[in-house]
Amino acid sequence: MNLPKNFRGILLFFVGLSGILLASAIVLSARQAESRKTIQQLRQTVSGLSETLNAHQDAIARTDFYRFQENVYRLQNPEFARIADSVFTLSRKHGINPYLVMALIFVESRFDRRAVSSKGACGLMQVNYPVWKGALKLDRRRLFEIEYNIEAGLTILKGYLAETRGDIIRALILYNNGYNQAENDFHEKVLASRFARHADIG
Repeated sequence: MNLPKNFRGILLFFVGLSGILLASAIVLSARQAESRKTIQQLRQTVSGLSETLNAHQDAIARTDFYRFQENVYRLQNPEFARIADSVFTLSRKHGINPYLVMALIFVESRFDRRAVSSKGACGLMQVNYPVWKGALKLDRRRLFEIEYNIEAGLTILKGYLAETRGDIIRALILYNNGYNQAENDFHEKVLASRFARHADIG
């Protein structure tokens, strides 16, 4: 069919225009799909950040609570707080579980740093001055000091643990009774205390 030149030109123009529009539509559709994907990714990112922020705020709240709890505890009983600090620091130094040491002190002196036994054992860990004055070069005047007494007691306990190859029960028996063969339930009291339950002694 013969079409006028003008008409063919117009027809070609519209065919080309429709092709351009179709291509534009395809590109636009692809961009929209990409935009939707980007938006979805952004939503997921925002959701993840929100969860992280909430978890962070919860952690801050817990930290604030623990700090408050510790401060109240220290204000209520500053000497006990000092004992706990010394036990933790010196136990780590000697490689002994601090909960076990707290249990030992609880049974020996009930956390009374001025305690004196009928046999002359002194302080928190009931260090027997006549027995250990030479070996540990003890200063009798300092046995009621918190850090000094705990350091001496841990030195003694560490020696017994080395002697018994880490046998806690035998070491506790020696700590309380020395080499006296008389039996008592000291080690059972230590291991049954509420502090020893956290020591994970197997």
